[in-house]
Amino acid sequence: MGNGDGMLSEGSQQLILLVRARGLVCALPLPGVVETMRPLPVESLAGRPPFVRGVSVIRGRPAPVIDLEDLIGGDGSAAPAARFVTIRTGDRLAALAVSGVLGLRRLDPAAMEQLPPLLRGAGESAIRAMSALDSELLAVLDAGRLVPDDVWRDLERTP
Repeated sequence: MGNGDGMLSEGSQQLILLVRARGLVCALPLPGVVETMRPLPVESLAGRPPFVRGVSVIRGRPAPVIDLEDLIGGDGSAAPAARFVTIRTGDRLAALAVSGVLGLRRLDPAAMEQLPPLLRGAGESAIRAMSALDSELLAVLDAGRLVPDDVWRDLERTP
């Protein structure tokens, strides 16, 4: 059963997919997750932000591959991805390159904290909220903000 923010919920619990990126555990709302898979070949494209590894063909459609480690604050030297997590943002697909998929979990929305003002990036942040999970920091991601609009526009113009 869905609630207004795009997460599946059972009572007050929301179903999320946990992934690991640069030592940080990240939560992806399950309704935005299409599938997890082994990494596919990636065709690099010039002039992209460092967190965009390139484009991969997934289920017959080109999809940008976003390195989640670089997106959340990496230095552009992320190790090869162990898994891809395909997400849907509107009618588009994107693949997140992650170092690991940890599984499904129910998360109590009351345990999530809004980002402090210093961590909010003028509305552009891919991190929606923060929480703790088994004594580790948990970043709750907003799938709709993981691929910036300018990246989508650039990819649509690429022949």
